[in-house]
Amino acid sequence: MGETDRTAGTSGGHEEVEPPRGDGTLLRGAFLISSVGDWIYRFVAPFLILELTGSAVLVALAVAVELIPYILFGLVAGVVADMYDRRRIMIVCDLVSAVLATAIAVVAAGDDPSVGLVFALALVLAGVRPFYFPAFQGVLVTAVPQARRSRVNAWTQSVDSLLSMLGPVVGAAFVAALGVRSASVVNAVTFVLSALMIRMLTLPATTLAVRRTGGRLRQAGRDFAEGFRTLWSIPAVAWGTLLIAAANLAGYMVESNIVYFVIEVENHPAWTIGVVVGIQGAGALAGAALSPRVLDRYPPGQVLTVAMAISAAGMLVPALHPSTVFLSVGWCVEGAATSLVVVSWFTLRQNLVPNEQIGRIVSVGRALAYSTIPVGSAIGGALIGSHPTSRLLFVTALLVQLGVCLATYLSPLRTAPSKPPENTEPQAVP
Repeated sequence: MGETDRTAGTSGGHEEVEPPRGDGTLLRGAFLISSVGDWIYRFVAPFLILELTGSAVLVALAVAVELIPYILFGLVAGVVADMYDRRRIMIVCDLVSAVLATAIAVVAAGDDPSVGLVFALALVLAGVRPFYFPAFQGVLVTAVPQARRSRVNAWTQSVDSLLSMLGPVVGAAFVAALGVRSASVVNAVTFVLSALMIRMLTLPATTLAVRRTGGRLRQAGRDFAEGFRTLWSIPAVAWGTLLIAAANLAGYMVESNIVYFVIEVENHPAWTIGVVVGIQGAGALAGAALSPRVLDRYPPGQVLTVAMAISAAGMLVPALHPSTVFLSVGWCVEGAATSLVVVSWFTLRQNLVPNEQIGRIVSVGRALAYSTIPVGSAIGGALIGSHPTSRLLFVTALLVQLGVCLATYLSPLRTAPSKPPENTEPQAVP
């Protein structure tokens, strides 16, 4: 796999620099190992809290703690990723995560582990990971040429889909089999291995120079404001950021209420949920595998537009007949559409956003996308509780997604260029 660097000049142009080959494999390997580590630590703290307290409330709180940092630190993390050497940020994140995972193992091995200390360590560990993702996106843009980014994005989406499908089962079984202490030590080892692979990356010296001269912490506020201006000054990126958040609102109306629907409404046994999730995961893997071939033939903006329509088609199936079987079929289609949306959106954003600002743009988009998830979950919960057949839930989600489809079709996304215009500054959105 070839690698390139995109550095923006004063006129907004991009210069391609070819670093040594082979770094794409290292980057993907580090992402895989670090992602596995993420899934292990998601279960270590809840299992340990359950072991220490036996409280369902505290276990649920341990799970929620892992999501809080994405809201608190998400936007700041993007500024940091644009100010400093992104490869070094990834290494530091992995090594700090390894130290914290080891600390959890040490605390768990004590005679009387402190519940408060476990919560504190889990919160800090979760707070490290939001800094990793925008830095990873920046390194990806640097290390992978534009022509191959869709393939790397598809690969990372496949890893995410596979881990989302198998992670809850395998991760929980892994921690249960080894015990919290041993699992936490293994968790630390995964982060160390990821850091070593990132350390072996060879990136262009020009990229590191841009990171060193990007500013200091006192400039963070100005850099953050600049990132917001850049986001809204590129119409396709601005529209895409908002529409992805709206699509999450529609999707999580159903996604967050699948357990309730299958068990309480359809009266199926709990194992049926695993079947539904597995079918959805299979669709997501198929969509991720198909994405590079489609993006080789069509611009990412057009693929994104069609994928939003496919997502609506998936939501239409359970709206026509609310049942577990129809939900499984529809959510298989929805899973494939989600992968197409993610891969085409990441590829388009990477192609249009200047390298030195990609961290901020990624973090803003992620923060907005996360912000609509609890809203959609709450709306879906209210709807499914108010209608005996749950048809209202599926119809409402479908209507929201149809609105997203129409807005996507009418937006600049459908006609967005595959790369930034040469020697031009982005124009402000009217």
